[in-house]
This record gives sequence, structure tokens and C-alpha cells, in this order.
Amino acid sequence: MPIPPIRHWQAHLRASRPLRILLLIGGLSVAVLLAATVQYIDSMRDREMEGAERELSTLNLSLSEQTASATQSVDLVLTTIIEQLKSDGIDTPEEYVRRMGGRDTYQMLRARITGLPQLDAVTMIAADGHLINFSRYYPIPPVNVSDRDYFAYLRDHDTTAPFIGEPVQNRGNGSWTVYLARRISGPDGSFVGLVLGAIELSYFQRIYKALQPDGDGSISLWRRDGILLARHPVLPDIGRPLGQRHFLKVLESANSGVYFSSGGLNDGARLVATRALADYPLVVNVTRKLDAVLDKWRIQAWTIGAASAVGIAALLLSLWALARQFSAYEAATRAMDAARRAVEGREQAEHALRQSQKMEAIGQLTGGVAHDFNNLLQAIGINLHVIDSRTEDERIAGPARLALQAVERGATLTQHLLAFSRRQQLRPVPVDVATLVERTSRLLGRTLGQSVRVETEVAPGLWPAMIDPTQLEMAVLNLALNARDAMPGGGTLWILAGNRTVAGPAAGDLAIGGRLPGAGPLPVQVEGLAAGDYVVLRVRDTGTGMAAEVAARAFEPFFTTKEVGRGTGLGLSMVHGLATQSGGGVELDSRPGLGTTVTLYLPRAEQAADVPTAPPPPPPARARVAETAPVGAGCAILLVDDEELVRSATAGYLAQAGFAVREAADAAAALSLLDHGFRPDVIVTDHMMPGMTGLEMARTLRARQDETPILMVTGYAEDLTSTAAARDVSLTVLSKPIEPSRLVRSIRDMASVEG
Repeated sequence: MPIPPIRHWQAHLRASRPLRILLLIGGLSVAVLLAATVQYIDSMRDREMEGAERELSTLNLSLSEQTASATQSVDLVLTTIIEQLKSDGIDTPEEYVRRMGGRDTYQMLRARITGLPQLDAVTMIAADGHLINFSRYYPIPPVNVSDRDYFAYLRDHDTTAPFIGEPVQNRGNGSWTVYLARRISGPDGSFVGLVLGAIELSYFQRIYKALQPDGDGSISLWRRDGILLARHPVLPDIGRPLGQRHFLKVLESANSGVYFSSGGLNDGARLVATRALADYPLVVNVTRKLDAVLDKWRIQAWTIGAASAVGIAALLLSLWALARQFSAYEAATRAMDAARRAVEGREQAEHALRQSQKMEAIGQLTGGVAHDFNNLLQAIGINLHVIDSRTEDERIAGPARLALQAVERGATLTQHLLAFSRRQQLRPVPVDVATLVERTSRLLGRTLGQSVRVETEVAPGLWPAMIDPTQLEMAVLNLALNARDAMPGGGTLWILAGNRTVAGPAAGDLAIGGRLPGAGPLPVQVEGLAAGDYVVLRVRDTGTGMAAEVAARAFEPFFTTKEVGRGTGLGLSMVHGLATQSGGGVELDSRPGLGTTVTLYLPRAEQAADVPTAPPPPPPARARVAETAPVGAGCAILLVDDEELVRSATAGYLAQAGFAVREAADAAAALSLLDHGFRPDVIVTDHMMPGMTGLEMARTLRARQDETPILMVTGYAEDLTSTAAARDVSLTVLSKPIEPSRLVRSIRDMASVEG
């Protein structure tokens, strides 16, 4: 099934960092171009709005001044009349009515309004509200205006400020008039009457029409309380509070301002400039439709946006072409790299196979040598014990004990060989590695000398490890001694422990020189290790280090660069065998002049480590047959071993200890004796024998329901390195060479349990 193009490119992007960088740069370029276009268009809009605001503010100021001038002219007529009244000594309501009701006053009023087109009429009103005189005609009609807002306000407030009343519509011609009134007060502040000027609002509408900003604009005159007085274009709603009147909120904090109104009086969003007159409670507003203000800007914005879109499209096409070319180049490069890696991988696999085959061959060889050598040591050791037990002559016993020490050293050597070949018998238990590191570091502090400083660091919450504690401690000691020899002038030895989670077998590893404790159980990949949790134990020194060709052979048995007599070359091989046989692994990182680091990966134990108890006291160094001889009395032993030297020496020692011993050269002979009625108390057998192994013989006996205790004494047993095999058939395993007294105690204990 063909891969969709989008999936192909996604895989390509994940695999190619340069391609991701190229596309990132292209994407950033597109984003920058797009952001610059948007910002420029937005700045153009701001400039357009600012220009419209300045234009409206200027026009609004001019209109406000004209409106104020027209109103002030009317107000000047009223104040002149009031000043004339005061100069004539008219200061009571009665005097005001008596002296101002004649035709001469009417003529005076007619003269006052001449030349003021905005002033329709001037009226004198008595303190009770009836008209005294009227510039429009004479005689005066019987009209009372005490119910009007301007009369009630000025009657009740002793003020010198003018009052502008609500607009009034002429019922005859439908025109609108607004009244500017002033109070006439006596010397004591008493109310004498009013002087009233009727202002024709159509006058302002004519002025506003002549100065209208554009066909989309409007000019309006409002009373300070939000009542509409005049507007162009004309609306049929004069005298009422219309719309949202946002200008009232603007004028609460300033005498003028420009704001955006989302809904005008009747035709959508507008830009509004508002200004309150300084001396009169009037407000002039100048507006323009927002659509009209931004009309030119929209044309420019579309033009710039289209040009930017073309540029972005061209840039994207260029990026696409570059990406395709780059993809083709990387595909060719990857093909060449894949071919090179295939060759290198094959060479590495062949090298690893040769190394594995070599190590396996060496392991089989060392295992076989260890088996035969242990049998020889067993025969020599038992006979030396017999010699030692049968003489009191120090001239004979002394050399025998020296020979026994050589046997013990030989046994240690074979244990190292078995460890490397992964054929030693391990007893893994949950081990508290932190406690082991602390105990070992104290021992090393006394052993390595003052020139070597020992430092330890253990991660908090360290997991227990499933390992043979004795062999692990021996491995750490061997690594520490190697480190000491690599630091002849002194230095620092670090022992670090921490937790690690291995993700699975893969080529590569975490940095060896990195700090381990405190890092936490990070998921890493380590070559050759199965996925799982491991306790990592790291021994690092500041010594001379090893060259690459030396480090490649460091784990081989008997390979050493030390002088003759300073090492056997089995220390690192034993460490390697312990780690791999326990289900873990080992890594070596060494460079000339930079020191050496050996890292052990120990499998994590599922249960907590047991608290160590004090070991039992060691047995006496020299056990006499006379002391142990009564122990074997009445105990029958079946001794099975294909090595005649070992079998004869062991049988002689056991017979001397009081046991009744029957010998068999192989498993078949042993089964024959049992089939013919021989019933031993304990069966002592070797494992590696021709025909049938000791384990197979034990399984045969258990299949027959024969529960005779079985003690297996073997040089090495590959299939017994796991204690599960021994538990399956209920047998006890001891390793050759074994001290005869321990063999006697083991037989005695097994016979006692059976009895």
C-alpha cells in the first residue's frame, strides 16, 4: 500500500534536522512577513483614525465657537435690558410691570432684535408669570408662562447665570425655538421677573448644513442634560433625549473629546467629536460614519494585503522547491550512509561473533581445566589432611600444611577460572549494595594505603541487587586492587552506586564518566543487556589507564600487563563472569592518562535484602580423625566418582572417620548397588561423569521415590550454577576441593536429618 505524501513528509521531517531548520526558517520568514503586513495595515488604520479625529476636533471647535457667539449675542441683548432696568431704578415686581408695559418698551424691544437672525423675539415676564411686553406684537396677549421650566427654575434660584429651556415647537409653522432666560433680581435678591430671548434653532441648522464635514457626517446641538436641540441632517426628534448619549460620560471628565460610538442615532457606528460650551449649558457634536472614515484605508489595506499574499505564496513555493531538492539530496546521503553503516555493521557483527566464539572457547577450555584441576586438588588435599592427621612429627606435618596452603591457592585460581567461564556455583540472594559498599570501603581504606583516597557515593533509595554477596565483594576488592596498581603515585578511587532502567538491547550506552548517584532511574540502552531494572556499581580510578588494544583483551583470563608475580590476570575475567552469569553485564572505559572505569550492571532483586547476621565461628584449623571418627560410626555412605584418585582418597578419609563406605566408579554402578539392596544413609557423588551425570542419577532416584540424602561434590557443574536445579531434586552441592572436615560435617548433618 503506497504511503500518503503527508505521511512521507512527516517521516522526512522527523528524520532530517537540517530540513526542519530550513522549514523553520521559511515558516519564520512567512510569519515575519505576515506580521509586518498586519502591523503596517494596522498602523495605517491608526493614522487614518488619528487624521479623522483631528479633522473632527478642529471642525467641532469652530462650530462650538460660532454656536457660543450666536448664543452670546442673544444673551448680550438680555443683559443690556437688565442693566437698563437697574439704571432706571426698577427693582420691584410692581414697578417692573407698571413701567415696562407701554408701547415705547415694545419699540425698544423691536430695536434690540434687529440684526440678530437667530433671535426671534424678546419677552418681559412678570413675577407671577404673565407677559409684560413682547417684541413680536403689541398689545400683549393674556399669556402666562409660570408652568415653563425656565420660569420655575429662575424663580426659585437667585442666580446670575442664564438658563436655556426645553425647545418648543411652533404649532403654526412647525419651527423649533429654544428660550434663553435671565432672572431680574431686586437689591435684596427678591424675584422681580424674567427677560426671555427666543432663539430660532433653524438658524443653527443652516450654519451646520453649510459646514457639514462630508456627505456622511452630521452636526448636532444638545442641551447639557442630553436633550437634542438641532441637527443636520434633520431628525424629527428635536426636544427629546435620543440615542446612547456617550458624550455625557466623556464630558464628565473633560470639556471636549473624541470617541467611537458603535451605534449612531440612526445609521450605524460613528466617530464622534464632542465639546461643551464654556458659558452655556450646550454641547456641539460633530460625527462621521466609521465606514466612510476608513474607506480609503480599506482600499489600501486590500492592495497591500494582496501584494503580501503574492509574496508569501512565492516564498512558500520557493521553500517547497528547496525542500524537495533538499529531500532528494538527503535521500541520496542517507542511502550512502546506510550502505556505509551496513558495511560497518557487518564488520562489527563479525568482530563480535569472533570475540564471542573466542570467549566461549576460552570459557570451555578454562571450565574443563578447572574441573580436572579441582579433582587433582581434591585428591592431593585429602591425602595431605590424612598425613597431617596421622602424625605429630612437625617435620612431616609442617610441609603438609604448606602444601595444603598451595592447594587452597589452587582452589582460588580455579574459582576465578570458573567465574570467567560462568560455571561457578553462585548463591544469589537480595543484597543491600549500599551496606556492601560501605563495608568494603572501610576495608579498602586500611588496605590500599594512605596514597589512595577512597570516596563513595550511593544514590538514595538504592534498590537491592540479586547477586552472590561473597563473589560481589571479591569482585569489588579485585577492582580496587587493580586500581591501586594503576596509581603507583597515589590518586582517588571512587565507588559509586545507583539505579538504572535499561530500555532494551541496543548499540550505545550512557556516558561512563557521568555522575551516577542522584540521577534517578533513567531509561537508557546498554549493549547486550535485557530490558529491566539494574543496580549499577561503578569503580573508577585516576590511574594510568589502558590503551585500546589492551582494554580489548582486559577480560581474557591470564592476560595481564603487570610484572611477573604481581598478578594472575584473572581479576577482571572473574568480574566479567560474575556479572554475566548473574544476569547482568559489565562495561570497561579506559583511556591512557584518564583513568579506568568499570561498571557492573546487577539485576534488581524483587524483595528487600536480608539483614546480615554474624557468621558462625570457623572450625578448628586442624581436625583430627580421632575427634571425628566416632561421628561416622553406623553411617553407611555410597561414594560415586569416576576419578579413581579422588574416590580412593575420599573413601580412605571417610573410612578413617568411621563411615562405612561403598564405592562406585560411575552412576550406573551406583544404581546397580542400590538395585541389589544396598541402602546407604547418604549418597556422595560427583557431577561430571561419563554416561550419566550426578544430577541425572539424582533425578532417576527421585523418580523412584528414593529420598536418600544426596551430597554432590563437583569440580564444576554448568547446569548446577542455578540453585533451582539442586532444589528440584533436593540435593546439597559442595565445590571441589573441599576440606575433609567440612565434608565429614556435611555428611553427618545430612545423616542426622535423615535419621
